[in-house]
Amino acid sequence: MVFLLGLGRTADGAGLRIERSAAREVLFRKDLHLLMALRRETRTYAPGFLFAHRDLYGSLDAELHQLASTPSAVVARQMDRFLKRGQYGRPSRASADTRTITAALEAGERSFVERVASELAQYWLAFLADRWDVTQSRIEADIRHRAASMARRGLSATLNSLHPAVSYDSGALHIRDERSWKVCESTRIVLHPSPLVSTWLLRDDPWGEDGTHLAYPIGPNGAESGLPVEEPAADALGKVIGEARLLLLSDLGSARTTTELAERHRMSASTVSYHLLRLHRVGLLNRTREGSRVYYQRTPEADRLVARRDRRTLTRQFADA
Repeated sequence: MVFLLGLGRTADGAGLRIERSAAREVLFRKDLHLLMALRRETRTYAPGFLFAHRDLYGSLDAELHQLASTPSAVVARQMDRFLKRGQYGRPSRASADTRTITAALEAGERSFVERVASELAQYWLAFLADRWDVTQSRIEADIRHRAASMARRGLSATLNSLHPAVSYDSGALHIRDERSWKVCESTRIVLHPSPLVSTWLLRDDPWGEDGTHLAYPIGPNGAESGLPVEEPAADALGKVIGEARLLLLSDLGSARTTTELAERHRMSASTVSYHLLRLHRVGLLNRTREGSRVYYQRTPEADRLVARRDRRTLTRQFADA
């Protein structure tokens, strides 16, 4: 709901014009003035409390209750950032939408989030409730597909398959649009598969408080629209050293321990240790000890191999775009 309201960044707004136009019509028809104001004032930052916690997905009541129960200090902090970003580079005189938001906040942060939750509930009933069964089945099919992909190919390969503009490497989410590459460092990436969007949508947090939320399009059967269900074939380096070892090698531009790598890539520590030992033996990793911890990092030769592979991948992506 929040992404369809326009509270996020996207490369191509035209791809969402029909859905967002319909959403805007619902806001006007139902007199959802606070959501309208938030939608129009959003620039590059959307408050994190608007995005549900990952453990609550699937239960609308639970998500709305969580929103309405957001601690006042969190609401105050995030709305202050939101309003300051919305006013950046604009005249000092507050817009009508800013005044609407400020007036709602002056009633108290708890009252503010309760009103947002109430308006979202009305928006849901008018815009999404009738098609939720079909939408949910497609989302669940995509979740099953991505889970199988992650188990078979790993986290990076799965994230790289979400959308042609999206890639993941060395713990960073990269998004390429027609202007530049945007790199979003994040220890928490929450994915939102949706049959209602036609391009990627992003909610990132420069303060690192709520993680990165990424919506991406899916087709009727759960796979991404216009893309094959099967993952793309491994590249040349992956064929030589194996995809799991390529995944680890790509993430070792900086020194990391076996435990860190196991947590980052959802592998067992013993599996990671096995692959690191093989990479170290053939001269692709350096190993250093600090106290009881052992750190691994790519050698200069491995850096050149990974850089060459990344350049080829980037060239293919630009050619395909």
